[in-house]
Amino acid sequence: MQALIIFFVELCALRRPPQDLPSSETLLGIVLILNLIVGLLVGITAGLPWLTSLTQGGAEILIMLTALYAALTQMKLRPRFVQSATALLGSGALLGLVAILPLSLNPTGSEQTDLAALGAFLLLALVIWGVVVTGHILRHTFALTLGQGAAVAVAFEVVVVTIVTTLFGSA
Repeated sequence: MQALIIFFVELCALRRPPQDLPSSETLLGIVLILNLIVGLLVGITAGLPWLTSLTQGGAEILIMLTALYAALTQMKLRPRFVQSATALLGSGALLGLVAILPLSLNPTGSEQTDLAALGAFLLLALVIWGVVVTGHILRHTFALTLGQGAAVAVAFEVVVVTIVTTLFGSA
């Protein structure tokens, strides 16, 4: 377990590629559940009801995995799905855990305090780093440059937020 945590930290530090993960559907299932739990905690910390957080998190994961599977199938790279999905979900869970601290500073609240401003700044930095990490994973998955992977990550995030907002009323 410790080796996997270290792997995801190194993945988020751009030191390891997703293909270094074992291609394990069991590991994918575990990381998917962890991602859902972390998403639930992040949503609750941000002030959302638990059911809304869980539903939105599940929808985001479903959209991401569907898009990844479709893209890999279209490019005839389907065997990379399990490792890429595990990398995306695992890095998302790790970054989500880190996001709980800035969210707990209430950057989205109505009070404008120095701590809230610090939380907002840290959260923005974390979102940007998340795009870089996703770009890194996509770079290795689809043989892109880091910039291309990051551009795909930004475009995908815009689409997901639009869909989730349309379905659930707030993201």
